[in-house]
Amino acid sequence: MSSFDHKRPEKSGIIGPDDTEQRSMSWYSVPRDELFEESTAYVSGAPIELAPTNTSSADDGEGNLPLGRAIKLYPKMVGYCMAMTIPIIGWGYDLVIVGAITGVDSFTADYGATIDGIQSIPGNWLTLWMALPPAGSALGAVVCGWMQDRISRKFSLMIGSIISALAISCIFFSSLFEPLDVKRAVITAGLTTQGFTVGIIKTTCLTWVSENSPTALRGSAMALFPTFTLIGQLIGAIVVFIVNKVETATAYRAAFASQWILCLGPFILSCLMPDSPAYLIRAGKESQAIASATRLFAPKINPRIALEKIRHTIEEEKASVTSASYWACFRGTDLRRTMIVILANIFPALFGLDLLSNSTPFLQSFGMESSTSLLLQIVGIVGGMIGNAIGLWILSRSGRRNMTIISMGVTGLLWGAMGVTGFWSSPTLTYVAGGIMIAVIITCGLGCWPAGYAITGETSSLQLRALTQGIGGVAAQGSSITIAAVLPQLFGRDKAALGAKTGFLFCGLCAVGLLLTWLWIPEMKGRSMQEIDYMFAMKLPTRKFKHWRSDTHEMQEVLPLRDN
Repeated sequence: MSSFDHKRPEKSGIIGPDDTEQRSMSWYSVPRDELFEESTAYVSGAPIELAPTNTSSADDGEGNLPLGRAIKLYPKMVGYCMAMTIPIIGWGYDLVIVGAITGVDSFTADYGATIDGIQSIPGNWLTLWMALPPAGSALGAVVCGWMQDRISRKFSLMIGSIISALAISCIFFSSLFEPLDVKRAVITAGLTTQGFTVGIIKTTCLTWVSENSPTALRGSAMALFPTFTLIGQLIGAIVVFIVNKVETATAYRAAFASQWILCLGPFILSCLMPDSPAYLIRAGKESQAIASATRLFAPKINPRIALEKIRHTIEEEKASVTSASYWACFRGTDLRRTMIVILANIFPALFGLDLLSNSTPFLQSFGMESSTSLLLQIVGIVGGMIGNAIGLWILSRSGRRNMTIISMGVTGLLWGAMGVTGFWSSPTLTYVAGGIMIAVIITCGLGCWPAGYAITGETSSLQLRALTQGIGGVAAQGSSITIAAVLPQLFGRDKAALGAKTGFLFCGLCAVGLLLTWLWIPEMKGRSMQEIDYMFAMKLPTRKFKHWRSDTHEMQEVLPLRDN
């Protein structure tokens, strides 16, 4: 028995349901021999051994299933996880539209000013447009963390979709206002509100996928988020590249209007998706929980057993967390878990995603033509997609910790090389800087970007999952706000005009990220939620997570239905 068991208090009203609740949850009763027996899953007639009883951890078998077999075992869950990427495509699309539209000639003509004989967006307004959307997203993440535990994941996604449509209306009609400063103020309000909805939608999707994905799929399912973010960015970059050839205001207005189409996806999904069984159990909605679990797991996985495992994990967590609140995320062992989630969420800011997303105005700031910079952005996004696709496969076989350390180190060297090129001025070196940025997004796609999402999805407890995701969203957007506020001051023509020397900033940030990962990030690949709870409760040192094995049989992954 693990040392965690010796610390567990005796059963009380805090840990488990009272007599009334037990009677109302009679469907949870699962025979112990059925729940904990040696299991064999049957996929296409071939048995897959999941958890032999003679192993040290009951989750070793299922948690280490090859990705292909895990997909066959959980086909419905894979389908719903893929569906949850639809809002993420919209998020990636919005990132590019907001970031790259400032480089479109017709937009610059209507919203910009003449600076040193060239029509450009003033640095102060560019700073606001880069910094306020992440600020709105941080606020949205905080609100969403609270809202999800009040009205459910399903309705949180629906509300975010509706507000997003209103924000896009504000952005679209901003060009009709005069004078120029009013026009800029209206679009600023629209971009900020849209950022708020991104915080709601993204946090909801992260929470739903992370708390419902089985151990064998959790890392790869979370790694889908950067992949589909890049798909959205690719679509957005292509749209911006096309409209840049149109000289009238119709160009950027069409780009803004296209965002309405992508609002429909999250709204339709919110109407059709099953709510999270973990949330429904905590809310006492037992009949809805079994219906939701049936839609997610049946017929290959017994939904009653899946819910029994979730309920058991939640009851264990209640021993140390009597109520879910933001304050609880920063107390006891949950403080360590929250800090790990915060670090994983700032990985994109550390490796330079904010600069990569705004590569068009950045490359234009030291001499590259708008059409060429837009084309390079498209090439970079495609390269990032390829890297993420490979990284998703690597994530199913390799540890998150090593992936992050190696890729962050290589990325730091690449940014340092770009900074060195900034000491000379040459059209050729401008293309070198663009090529280095493409190499950065590919490298991060292979490692720290998908690994960061996997770490975010498996670190926090079920009891505090939505709230911790909200805190992670604040960390992600707060770091983006800081970087976004600084970048235009560094590379803007009317500011420091550092050009490629900006790479030194991210070289240093990558070094910081590498050091903090080595110190803080434990290896949690293949671990069930209950195993992770045990290891943090034991205060296991960071570098001992990988090799720790439990000698108890209480921590069981969901067992498949027996073949009749």
